[in-house]
Amino acid sequence: MRKTLKKITVSLTAMLMMFGSTYTAVGSASAADNDLHGWHVYGDVDDDGFVSLSDAVLVSQFITEYKNAHNHTLISVKNALDYRKEEGEYYLPVPQAADIDGDGYITDADQICMQNYMINNYDKAGRCGQSFFIN
Repeated sequence: MRKTLKKITVSLTAMLMMFGSTYTAVGSASAADNDLHGWHVYGDVDDDGFVSLSDAVLVSQFITEYKNAHNHTLISVKNALDYRKEEGEYYLPVPQAADIDGDGYITDADQICMQNYMINNYDKAGRCGQSFFIN
């Protein structure tokens, strides 16, 4: 079981690396100012209705770009919301959906929760795939 999970994780990581250089968030800074009020799904950062590989790739690219631009690793949801208005190549259309473990920060742990949810339909936090409301 562990070998199979390890192979799946390695394969998924390879796919993320392969697609990582080609997937970008479509839109301009004005498009990033869309109203986020309403129902969303944890893990569905591109807000297309389901948690998919493109969501995991977008979170990975966002984490990398944000760390490079700001030279630190703490990415709070508030900072991710502010970053939507900057001129970054990658941003999270719904940053709140990326905080799957609920700690207030977008980290590699959240991305791992997304991967586990896509592979096993389960994540340790139990929030991935669940609906939430933004006032």
